[in-house]
Amino acid sequence: MAGKAAVGRAPLRPASTGLAIGPQTPQELLRRALARAVPKLAGQPVSAALCLFSPSLARIAPEAIRQAMRQLACLRLLVATVPGVITEEGYAIGENACAVLLLAPPFGLSPVTAQVQGQTILSMARLEQCRGAWLQRAPRMGFLSGRGTRFWQNAQPIPGPCEALVEGAVRLQAAYSPGMRPLNNPLAVRLQEGNLLLRLERYSALPLLAQSLPFSIREEARLPLERLLVGELRPGQPVAAPPQWIHIRATDLNRSGLWLERGLAADARAFFALRDPQVAERDTRMALGTARDSQPAPDFAWVFSSVGRDAAFFSGSDRDHALWQEFFPGVPCIGAYDLAEIAPIEDENQVLRYSKICYLFSAQTEYG
Repeated sequence: MAGKAAVGRAPLRPASTGLAIGPQTPQELLRRALARAVPKLAGQPVSAALCLFSPSLARIAPEAIRQAMRQLACLRLLVATVPGVITEEGYAIGENACAVLLLAPPFGLSPVTAQVQGQTILSMARLEQCRGAWLQRAPRMGFLSGRGTRFWQNAQPIPGPCEALVEGAVRLQAAYSPGMRPLNNPLAVRLQEGNLLLRLERYSALPLLAQSLPFSIREEARLPLERLLVGELRPGQPVAAPPQWIHIRATDLNRSGLWLERGLAADARAFFALRDPQVAERDTRMALGTARDSQPAPDFAWVFSSVGRDAAFFSGSDRDHALWQEFFPGVPCIGAYDLAEIAPIEDENQVLRYSKICYLFSAQTEYG
């Protein structure tokens, strides 16, 4: 039977990945990725597959998808184009690449039905498709991407969102790394005009931000607005729920204010935060360490990472990826660099920014 091993041998892992990067066409990259992934299953039948292509505007030929389905003898194949792709072997963002995940029994992917209850849905969507009713229909794990992202199910293009249920997992564990460094305590919003934040409690917004910055940031020639955010906390929000992260678009020196991407809720509290590579690495190390110490060991993982957590953020090498290889050597993972991440936190799906989330799936307890 597939997945069974001879007496005295470790059981086969019912998942494998392949990664191909280079100047070839998507069809050639898919062929190369499958050539790496298929042998790792050691003859186990493929019950489902996930293929991710980058960049988002990659031109995918439906015939290439159909050919892959015939090669794998697989009737369940999901395809998406994304800004970047990840596997345990490497990553690519903004360049031609293909990552594939092959699942063997007991794992599989099944359609989402109207009667779904309690199961966490793999969800891939564009930002404009993330609406309240859809978002909160059931627990979701996945990503939101830009308008260029496209989806296929079994070689048929679909408008999205693209959804599936994972079959065969006896355990699902999430490792969440926010990577944010709070700069001050939350304060009540006291004065704003549209998107212009003027005061938190008795403090003018711009001087408060300047005073809250770490000394190393104050020494920089310019304010790194691309790394600074406002965290919004609303009344009644669960303690464990993350804040809503809001970009600071510009400063207003004349009024000592900050122009935000949107106004804050009138009854909210807010604070400033810095996207910090050292904090991000620490958060990832702690999250993966906790996951590694749990049982059973994972068979594979899905990884969703903000495009803001790429190699450039870590000054040349994606430290999140290096930590995955350190804590889970050889464990297959597939993932995407995206614009936002979806995670069920405190019984409610949250849309996260600048985070890294690893979902670890287990079907049995020990692998050699």
